[in-house]
Amino acid sequence: MSYPISEQQCANFARDGAVVLPGLLAEHELEATRASLDRALDRSDNYFRRLRAWEDDPHLRYLCCDSHLPAVVAVLLDTSKVNLFYDQVFTKEPASAAATPWHNDQPYWPVRGAGVMTLWLALDDISMESGPLEFIAGSHRWDRWFKPFVAASDGSAEREYEAEAHFEPLPDFDSQRQQHSILCWELQAGDAIAFHALSVHAAKPNISSTRRRRGYAVRYAGADVSYHEGPANNPRLLNPDLQHGDPLDSKQYPVVFGAN
Repeated sequence: MSYPISEQQCANFARDGAVVLPGLLAEHELEATRASLDRALDRSDNYFRRLRAWEDDPHLRYLCCDSHLPAVVAVLLDTSKVNLFYDQVFTKEPASAAATPWHNDQPYWPVRGAGVMTLWLALDDISMESGPLEFIAGSHRWDRWFKPFVAASDGSAEREYEAEAHFEPLPDFDSQRQQHSILCWELQAGDAIAFHALSVHAAKPNISSTRRRRGYAVRYAGADVSYHEGPANNPRLLNPDLQHGDPLDSKQYPVVFGAN
């Protein structure tokens, strides 16, 4: 399967830092991805995350590395090379009251460079009641790095952790909503949101009494991105085969588009 990206979608991504890609997964891909992720989920948690699931699952490996997804990323980032950084499973079960606070992703990660992004794949229909993502349009162009937080078991912020000196305290964006353009979309299963790693975003609580909200986030990096030794939220994101300043090309961060 190929997926054409329009000039308007590229322009929206560059301007806003987030854009919807309707029907990025075909029905058979959606069903296979649901089956793979359901095997990975711990249903005892109302809010569940798992990292690097692609390494243990043939379908997820195909989806992340060999499907049309890397080519979509290459177009949006306008890059000649794409590395898979990692993947992450998210689920919010029905009546999960906690919201995911505002943050941007790249301060959590051991990578530096402008070309870092996520494809966030909706595995269920997502309404305004079932925990949709929100984005502050254009925030990726602020070049502001906000202090990461340690997430509690329900996905809410538990505490900040030690970060680099130039990282800023997180403003109270909820009290500043009128000052920003907030993007929030209802999605159909198989749709995706492409967003930049510095885009400030959050997720509403899942207040639906019946609807699960499963999301599959695949993180990618372009040719300008290098490894950065420093604070990272999860040791599983660190790469023992790389040193500070190295290109990402490695077993853990494979090249999935373009030449080595």
